[in-house]
Amino acid sequence: MNRQTLKEVKGKGFLNNWDEAIHRALAHPIRRRIIECLHQMTDLSFAELMRSVGITDHGKLGFHLRVLKGLVELVPSAKGYRLTERGQLASELLWDTKFIMAKSREGIMLEPARYVRRLKLGEHAVLFYHNQEFKHATSFPFLQIGLLKGEAVIYLVSEDRLSSETREIVWYGIDTDFFRNKALTIMSAEEWYMTKGKARAEKIIGNWLKLLHEKHKAGFAGIRIAGEMEVFFSNAKTEEMLKYETMLGKQLHPHICGLCMYNMERLDKEKQFIELSKIHGHSISRYMTIKTE
Repeated sequence: MNRQTLKEVKGKGFLNNWDEAIHRALAHPIRRRIIECLHQMTDLSFAELMRSVGITDHGKLGFHLRVLKGLVELVPSAKGYRLTERGQLASELLWDTKFIMAKSREGIMLEPARYVRRLKLGEHAVLFYHNQEFKHATSFPFLQIGLLKGEAVIYLVSEDRLSSETREIVWYGIDTDFFRNKALTIMSAEEWYMTKGKARAEKIIGNWLKLLHEKHKAGFAGIRIAGEMEVFFSNAKTEEMLKYETMLGKQLHPHICGLCMYNMERLDKEKQFIELSKIHGHSISRYMTIKTE
């Protein structure tokens, strides 16, 4: 989201209460992340805010906090930062802008994006998508909220889409600093789920727990995973896929949040759709968001 894009959104009349101070605040990705982070969590110390935003340069964060004067304040009694009333307005405008941009890419409904932002560690959700645009408009907010909460985020995609998915996630507005700080990792679904042409549910789950342990040691609150499940269909491993999903169940490890993503065209809509919906704690599609517990 660059300065020109913000001007265009403003010019269309979607946003009210706009001024140049807010415009300046939202024009830089680090300042946007600060505002998004403090929208979710208040009274963060300087160190906590730096970790949540995903940067390691003290001077850089200090500079952007000074630019945000009037929108972000330090509360001495809490020894932490929070949004002012005008900062809350900036946060609302930021989310509105992202919703508008997502919607404009094919009239995508906004409720799924709102829903996945509320998913917490320990929850297991399934996303049924009908095209890549809808998948991105739902999964990227899910990943972004994890980054803002100090979680390590894993995005599993098909091997042939690694480069294009990386470009898409940067285009969405997730800064490359998260890659450098190892808060965000985009991985090959084939390499993660398959071992020598086989998919073993126990091994996959064991690998998730091992990764969680590594990320905990690195200081992350947990891991948030959005996984493309296409690899199971392309390798004729749907039986192993269902075993894996069943073993995971509706509730995951308390420090893991998962979003399993299925292309609707690959499903037996009479059978697999229903079965997968029952296995997960949350079921999300273009026209439906349901907590199945």
